[in-house]
Amino acid sequence: MLRILLTTILVLLISMSPVRAEQRGPKIRVGLVVNQFSVTLESKGKIKLDSNTGKDVTLNPGKHFLSLKQGELYADQTKIGGSVVSVLATNAKLPLMVNQKNYRGGITAVVNSNKKTLNVVNTLPVEDYLYGVIAKEVLPLWPDEAIKAQTVAARSFALYALNNHDYPNYDIRANDMGQVYGGLAAEHVNTNKLVDATCGVAVLSDGKPIQAFFHSCSGGYTESAVYVWGNPVSYLQAVVDYDQDAPNFAWDKTYTRDQLQRTLELAGYQVGVLEGIRLSPRKPAPMKPTINRGISGRVRQITFKGKKNSVTLTGDQVRNLLGLNSTLFDIVVGLQRPDYIEVPILNSYGVPIGTKKIPIKKDTRGTTYTGTVGDLHLLTDVKDEKIFFYGNGWGHGLGMSQWGARGMALGKDARGKKDYYKTILEHYYTGTTVRDVY
Repeated sequence: MLRILLTTILVLLISMSPVRAEQRGPKIRVGLVVNQFSVTLESKGKIKLDSNTGKDVTLNPGKHFLSLKQGELYADQTKIGGSVVSVLATNAKLPLMVNQKNYRGGITAVVNSNKKTLNVVNTLPVEDYLYGVIAKEVLPLWPDEAIKAQTVAARSFALYALNNHDYPNYDIRANDMGQVYGGLAAEHVNTNKLVDATCGVAVLSDGKPIQAFFHSCSGGYTESAVYVWGNPVSYLQAVVDYDQDAPNFAWDKTYTRDQLQRTLELAGYQVGVLEGIRLSPRKPAPMKPTINRGISGRVRQITFKGKKNSVTLTGDQVRNLLGLNSTLFDIVVGLQRPDYIEVPILNSYGVPIGTKKIPIKKDTRGTTYTGTVGDLHLLTDVKDEKIFFYGNGWGHGLGMSQWGARGMALGKDARGKKDYYKTILEHYYTGTTVRDVY
């Protein structure tokens, strides 16, 4: 009778669990360490290494180095051999640390085909993987519907990666080249709860999970993939954003002519003395796309004209080269005006006895233009002349804006509505549906 009672209680507990074991989703292989020569392994207990050659090695508690030497795997100074090695802690209560982080699921070291580098791969169910992703992408105290939207977008991105086959022995990177993934240390009770609440839900186009790109904030309008990549993607279209509360909604960066010229030269673009920059003016979105701007106004291409040569770069090239937050920017060539002028205070005898600061009324950009002809911004030899980059947004501007999702979740249209996260996703991913896939 007692055995029957215990069995009944166990069945009830399992049925009450928010996500059952069989609902954890397919296994995903996450590249924790990619194309490296070594990795640190650490545990307060023993570490077991199982090679595909059949050779097993057990390491004592502490820190060890798994490395590749002359095409062979070594644990410290012990040769393991083989091309695939499974790594696990012999005591589950004393977890394995990989480069000072511990992870759910299994850990495998794989020698790449060039026999010069190795990858370390974490294999685990998609739902467990998402636990280590979501709190790295959004703040756990954000509105639930915004976090749910982020969760479903990240799940869709992960499921899409399973069939991508871009990588030889893993599906997705653990950094911003895939999705930022921090393992157990990155998990948060609130985001884990919302992963469970949306378990198995994905964004679909033509019945398949989409490559659900997302970014921090767009600066008021997202962009169409055709004006970023050159190839159209049906669900990545330009739409209005609701990200005005984002800390990087607006930004600026300043260069002198010498700084900009030197940066171009260091990147291999020998233009000589920089004479001008050709870029058509940015207009309010949605704007008619041009050869050098997309619908949102993002820069597609920009030309730097020098005495020796001219070079035309894409918006992404300029963003990376100059360290800009996004490609949604305009430029102004001019002089930086001071906030005030300082005038002397004289006594009745005409002797200076101090100074007074008089504020200068400025325009919104605080500059005076030194030369613009159409879409060509001319550079001169005027003292203190600078190139001002004024921009909006953070990221590539494709797909869902994280701060925009937050803005929608806080808006009046979201109040009292169940599963409003689906509305958010269907806004940012044009023509998609949101539903269970497992």
